[in-house]
Amino acid sequence: MASYKGHLNIAQYLVNECHVDPDIADSSGNTGLLYSALGGHIDLVIMFLKKKCNVSQYSLNASQPDYKGVVPLALASKSGSINAVEYIMNTTDIDINITCNEGRTPLHYSCRHGNVDLSQYLIEVQDSDINITDNKEWNALDHSAISGNMKLVQYFINNHQLPLSSFALIQAVYSTKLSLIKLLVNEYKLGPQVKGGDGMQAVHCAAQVGAIDVLEYLVKDCGCYMDGVGGATNMNVFHYCTTNGHYLFIKYVINNYPQYTSLLHSTDDRDTLPIHYACASGVIQLVKLLINVMKCDVTTVNKESYTCVTWACRSGNLNLLKLLIKHCNLNPRIFGISSSLEVAVMNGCVHILEWLRQEYHINAVSFKNGVLPFYSMQYNHLYCLKHLLNNYSFDINATTPFDDTQSTLLHIACQEGHVAIVLFLTSLPQLEEHQLDLTIKDYNGIAPVHVACEEGSSSIVNVNNNEEGLLHGAAESGNKDLIQFLVESHGLDPESQDKNGVTCLHILAKQGDKEIYEYLVPRIRNNPTPKDKAGRSPLHYAGRHYEMSVYLIQSFNIHPEDKDIKGFTGVHAACRGGNIQLVSHYLSNLKCDKNILTNSSKGLLYFACRSGNLDLVRVLIDKFDLVPVQGDVDGARSVNAESIVKFVEARISLSKLVREFVEEAEKRQLVPIATKPHPSFLS
Repeated sequence: MASYKGHLNIAQYLVNECHVDPDIADSSGNTGLLYSALGGHIDLVIMFLKKKCNVSQYSLNASQPDYKGVVPLALASKSGSINAVEYIMNTTDIDINITCNEGRTPLHYSCRHGNVDLSQYLIEVQDSDINITDNKEWNALDHSAISGNMKLVQYFINNHQLPLSSFALIQAVYSTKLSLIKLLVNEYKLGPQVKGGDGMQAVHCAAQVGAIDVLEYLVKDCGCYMDGVGGATNMNVFHYCTTNGHYLFIKYVINNYPQYTSLLHSTDDRDTLPIHYACASGVIQLVKLLINVMKCDVTTVNKESYTCVTWACRSGNLNLLKLLIKHCNLNPRIFGISSSLEVAVMNGCVHILEWLRQEYHINAVSFKNGVLPFYSMQYNHLYCLKHLLNNYSFDINATTPFDDTQSTLLHIACQEGHVAIVLFLTSLPQLEEHQLDLTIKDYNGIAPVHVACEEGSSSIVNVNNNEEGLLHGAAESGNKDLIQFLVESHGLDPESQDKNGVTCLHILAKQGDKEIYEYLVPRIRNNPTPKDKAGRSPLHYAGRHYEMSVYLIQSFNIHPEDKDIKGFTGVHAACRGGNIQLVSHYLSNLKCDKNILTNSSKGLLYFACRSGNLDLVRVLIDKFDLVPVQGDVDGARSVNAESIVKFVEARISLSKLVREFVEEAEKRQLVPIATKPHPSFLS
């Protein structure tokens, strides 16, 4: 907090006098450097970069991401501080176009927060690439539009000629800046009837953010209608405004556009009404308006078995829940599908859970076979899980009631990568009747480590030979912090196998987690590229990932043509993964055999067809001269890849026609066409 608020003296006191580690991170993975950059506090940024760091460490710290992959440079750009950005760029070798997990660059962050001067500085001084798009295909202009800064939008259009699409108008509506919206419509001629990629209209966006003046302009000046639906579940204007509890907006629409009030009684594709979303928002005033004035039906149930009561549990507003149950006489939904208690725990609402439990005398432990802790685990609500395990006698070694996997809370926490929950579970006081057992196996025979108790605190006393359950789950989550914790604190073996001989290295290769793989290699005693029981190395698993595959080949004694027990190779895996870059690398650069077959005579085209990537199929046929056969068509048809089926069938038919033509020509001329000289006009 001292870093974020810019309190240099307090931060210095904590580091210098209290010996707090300057690189310490909070539960979200954010460090003091990240917070100081976010706040734009150049003095604190300088302190954190210099404190106990030599020049060789600057780049490491400046590139230190938070749990979303956001680095201090991006956060400094978000704050709008040119000084902070300039200092980081001058004292580190960080890439100005570095991206976070969402694919956003520092320029995107600057534009999204409407920082005109900093955005110009990033482009004109630091050479930021204005053409980079994030994971959602948003460019700098799109991010500028959602900031609502008209000057910034005009800068990109007039100075850099970035193409202006109707999508920018949608973002401008979300910004609620009417002047920008009018500029895009009147001067740049963007159509106000535009729809987003999911079918949402501009009026829906205005409703979602509660912008009354924007709605007024769109309807009265631009001729937009409010009776359309859009979005993934075909929601109307009232669905969108009630979702976010916009009481004044919906009251305005009711008073000024009475012809649309019938939409209050319309459902979306999930049979959800605006009254349901109003309850989910937790705004009592809005709910009362819909019940008392508009006479909305509060007894309805949607396709997920949610009622107004369960939606209210989701909101966390206890007073609203009491209103619906006590004054509207609604069923409290204690049992049945999507019960009130379950929804409360799913959303981490401990106070709702406790009121329901006391009001209706519910045994939390026996409720639905002890399901409540698993919901808090599934939705990563640590506080709620602590409340349940600390206050009630749940069996912490119980297995999930959701399926037959026999997974415990610890299994699931590792699988989902919930580091804080893993630490909490392994630090629980170990009582004789309440002891965490890390040797319990799930249906795959996978188990965590055994934990013994010593004077009321847990300590690891031995390692079970099935301990891989924890590490496999952590690998699947892709959480490096959790893997480090398990390997360094509990001594788990990266080479440990499940019942199929699969190690966490195979899983990391499959997911393309090169950074974690490199971290584990020095900690491997034997083979860093082990084979599973099917004879497959990590390279077989890495078929979708170019960088991971190249790393494995260059770093270890492993080759793409190495076969498993069925003759399946890394080249086949790359085709099955649909990775054109990797397949081209194997065939062009590494000169792998393009005609290599598995034991069942399946070639590269067969697996490319099964990948569903038509472009890869085209490359193999047109560039590498592979000849398709009927089996390739069957491969495409098995995954319902109709475009590939049609393309390959057409190529097979064409090849057959050419062969027949050549054969007929040779019969008539009695001389093979290939041996006859070309006519002069073809030379």
